[in-house]
Amino acid sequence: MHNGKKLWSIFGPLIVACLLVVVLFSLPISKKHSAAIEHKAAVSLSPVVFKNQSIKQQALSDKRTNYVPFFGSSELRRMDRFHPSVMAARYHNYTPFLFGSKGTQSLPQFFNINSMENQLADQKAVYIISPQWFTKQGVQAPAFKFYNGELANLTWLKNANPKSPYDRYVAKRLIAMLGSDGTVSSYAKKIANGQDLSGWDKAVVRFRLNMLVHEDAIFSGFQLSDNYEKHILPNVDRLPQKYNYDKLYDEAMATAKKATDNNDFGINNHFYNKRVKPRLTSTKGSQKHFNYTASPEYGDLEVVLNEFKNTNTNVLFVIPPVNEKWEKYTGMDMSMYYRSVDKIKFQLKQQGFNHVLDLSHDGAKPGFMEDTIHIGWAGWVKVDQAANQFISTKQAQPDYKINDEFLSSTWATLNPTPANLQKFATDYLK
Repeated sequence: MHNGKKLWSIFGPLIVACLLVVVLFSLPISKKHSAAIEHKAAVSLSPVVFKNQSIKQQALSDKRTNYVPFFGSSELRRMDRFHPSVMAARYHNYTPFLFGSKGTQSLPQFFNINSMENQLADQKAVYIISPQWFTKQGVQAPAFKFYNGELANLTWLKNANPKSPYDRYVAKRLIAMLGSDGTVSSYAKKIANGQDLSGWDKAVVRFRLNMLVHEDAIFSGFQLSDNYEKHILPNVDRLPQKYNYDKLYDEAMATAKKATDNNDFGINNHFYNKRVKPRLTSTKGSQKHFNYTASPEYGDLEVVLNEFKNTNTNVLFVIPPVNEKWEKYTGMDMSMYYRSVDKIKFQLKQQGFNHVLDLSHDGAKPGFMEDTIHIGWAGWVKVDQAANQFISTKQAQPDYKINDEFLSSTWATLNPTPANLQKFATDYLK
């Protein structure tokens, strides 16, 4: 046998297989997910749904079910019977599609939102924004990588504009999260430096995107959690048949009282026994140096706001409280916390994001918090009331006036005293 025939006998099948895979992932594909998969994905809080596209794009395009995106972080996992997804299933004409877990702060949410621009155009959304995100470092690189994949990165790069201060900012943050090596980072460097991607760069992005979109369409229906079956459906029948805010709030208070009767902090008994009690002594005074007023998170929030402006999305922002009894024990400076809330609200309202539910002063209310930092029971009842009113009634068209001064380090590090906020407005916003 000639050498050529020998080589073909060895490598031929592999080459043919690779070519078939390339052809398969290059052909047009139309995979429709079932309604059951949409329902499952809406409350799965799966990183597969968060970082990929096909299920969430299909669900948010489905006008029959009226899915509404709820963006947030770990509080969305607290699925008691007063959770917005349970309340909506019982009483409302929409279905929350949840995007959030521990670590899904504004930067990963930006890439998530960017992948749904067509679906969000002229629609409504709820965005839960926690002051605890606004630490000195902001979102951690491992969390960002866990919730953000190549599909989202390339989707953004495909249309990134090096002349836009917002895209240059995102490019710099992407490099900070991924490191300077790799194809995505090399393309992001060009955008950060104000350079267009070359024709070859764009061809590579399109080819790789096509492969990933096919992969997403085929495999994204797997690896979804069973939150719908475990937490949503069983709790729907535990709610009264007719909606009554006062009655629901009273029931939530009564539920919370029973669920928090083994500690003085108003923390869920199981959470207290497992997570708090073993470290109770060591955590006393542990938060006295926390600071949420200076953080890259303010710039990350700004690119999210710009994305909502681009899609003309009408957004209700929810600022949750912290457990005041616990914060007093751990020594958190509550005046600092309230200043960080003021800074967040200033950034929102200066740019026309006027729908803000500020719950920051509700952290001492009985039954409002499930644990040290997460809303539960009565808190969810209040969030649901505001969300339903916002979603189910006609709202005026938003009039956003985005200002890229909120991307600056001056803003990110500003101590938000009333005088400093007024000076920033005078010096940079007028």
